[in-house]
Amino acid sequence: MTPEELDDLLCQYGAQLRAWPVEQQRAVTAFLLSSSEGRARVREMRRLERLVVQDVPVEPPPGMMERVERRLVAAALKDWSPPPSGTAPARPAAVFFKPGPASSAQPISSAAANSDTEPAPSARGRRQVPEPHRD
Repeated sequence: MTPEELDDLLCQYGAQLRAWPVEQQRAVTAFLLSSSEGRARVREMRRLERLVVQDVPVEPPPGMMERVERRLVAAALKDWSPPPSGTAPARPAAVFFKPGPASSAQPISSAAANSDTEPAPSARGRRQVPEPHRD
């Protein structure tokens, strides 16, 4: 196990090693017996967890943000593949407008967009407001 692997496990499971899966507990215990740097990282994570419980603003340990960013990018790119070469470029406007030579894509006018052509919903279930009295 490397210190970076330990950091990943600490971020995943927390600093309470007894709560980790048994396989991970064995590996980290062996690593911590021989690594003062590893023990220091566990102590640091415990300190950070105490600060989080106390709701104190915490600065992440050095390198943590970069590791998180690398993992997020790797996860996002995992299933991505570039489009096949030789294909026509995408036409984003075709999603909204039908392509064609006679296409005259006109936006809806504000008057049409705001018209009250929909029937009013039924009054059932709504609170009735009495009409004002007129003499």
